[in-house]
Amino acid sequence: MKSMEGVVKVVKDLPSHVTTKKIAAVKVPNRVTEDYIARHVEPIYRSKGNVRLATYFPSINMRKSGKKGDTDSIACLSMYGSLELQPEIHDLVDSMVERLRTLSRKSDGQFIAVDLRVEMLNKKGCQGNDDNDGEKTCFNAQEIAVFLRKIGIDKDTTIYLTQSRWDDSLDSLKDLFPKTYTKVSYLFLFLHLYLSHDHADTHT
Repeated sequence: MKSMEGVVKVVKDLPSHVTTKKIAAVKVPNRVTEDYIARHVEPIYRSKGNVRLATYFPSINMRKSGKKGDTDSIACLSMYGSLELQPEIHDLVDSMVERLRTLSRKSDGQFIAVDLRVEMLNKKGCQGNDDNDGEKTCFNAQEIAVFLRKIGIDKDTTIYLTQSRWDDSLDSLKDLFPKTYTKVSYLFLFLHLYLSHDHADTHT
């Protein structure tokens, strides 16, 4: 609600004059265009006076919608500006970040988190180039590795991948950045460091 303040009015509870039975439900896929909203959502809203949007994700699709507009900034505010971790999760994330910085001592504590899931590279949304501007939609491990080196990222920098388990296609990334970890490999490393630290404190 705070992130959308001054952009759109958001309320936590339904107004007293509105009941769930009166609300028109509309199923809307993720990342639709303004034209889609005008054709499929706006008419219902105008006739009913209210609408409940149910978003679904038909596929992982990071293609750009074409021309940019005000909806781009509003989408960012609603998706990312409103994220807030619960206290216990926040403490865990802080601990993970500190461990990642420790692993990157040689690069002044710099680390990079990359959203790379090998299984998604063969999905339709990742195939080919975007027809609108010629930019590539998805990048594999080797392309990411080359890009990071080109922009000057040190080889000792720790790379944390959202990929769950190690895949042979990630070897090219690890060749250039030896400190590359997937979720599972980092979890084992994290537990090892945690237990080692705890063990050392016990004997201090």
